[in-house]
Amino acid sequence: MAEKIGILGLGLIGRLTAELIMPHGYECIAVRRPSTEDFPDMGGSLVDTPRELAESCDFLLSALPTVESAREAFYGEDGVLAGVHDGLIIIEMNTFPVAIKEELKAEIDKTSAVIIDCPISGTQPVIRAGKGVVMMSGDEAACDKVKSMLELVAPKTTYVGDYGTGIKLKLMINFMVGANTVALAEGMLFGAQMGLDNETMLDIVGPSAAGSTVFGMRAGIIAERKWQPCAGPSKLLWKDLDIVEEQADVLGLSAPLLRICNQYYKKVAAADRLEDECAVVFEILEDEITAATE
Repeated sequence: MAEKIGILGLGLIGRLTAELIMPHGYECIAVRRPSTEDFPDMGGSLVDTPRELAESCDFLLSALPTVESAREAFYGEDGVLAGVHDGLIIIEMNTFPVAIKEELKAEIDKTSAVIIDCPISGTQPVIRAGKGVVMMSGDEAACDKVKSMLELVAPKTTYVGDYGTGIKLKLMINFMVGANTVALAEGMLFGAQMGLDNETMLDIVGPSAAGSTVFGMRAGIIAERKWQPCAGPSKLLWKDLDIVEEQADVLGLSAPLLRICNQYYKKVAAADRLEDECAVVFEILEDEITAATE
């Protein structure tokens, strides 16, 4: 019998997960919403509430956009907690503050279900290319049971330790991606102001010691100013960097680079550019030069 996977949140990651695992015999179920009415056309099925979703599945994958939506889906009258059962494994993939991950675990631990923390790193194109990374943490036996399924989404699916280790790694990764993106944008602006052309920068800098995965992903985008369409909109990094900065505050860290990076994504938000690719921070930096010379 096919294992039933409940997808709580059919956004970028939830929908892509369903798309990647259903051809391998997994039966995917989601909650009926205006945005999910097309799910049966993809081969999935729908139920009316998170409670029904939990009741009907073997594994429940949570990929919700906000803490508020997660609390509503888990704790509501017809929420996940009302439908948990023996053997249910909840795969928590959201990028949430560490304290929220711990809160969810404390509530699930009161039931017969098991929750594991398994955030994923990678934009849709990165994941489609088989280069996403899933960091499994928590009950090791539960992680082993879902590993083969998650490997269909990200071949690099690794058990990293106690519950919460996954989200800590994800926050570290997102900080470094954000900082690298701002550094890349500033570096390319620096080069352009010195008179270097884009072709030379792409050809020479990429293979040099200054090259990086972020350079490979975003230098060409900056050169072409191709902010749309994009798989990695600034709104995702902007949200995550706020979470990272909150965690730095909890730890009492000065985190100067993190705070500067986050300031620039707040400027992206203020410029109403959150739907644009993360590399659009280049134009925010460029605008500062224009403003300074006026």
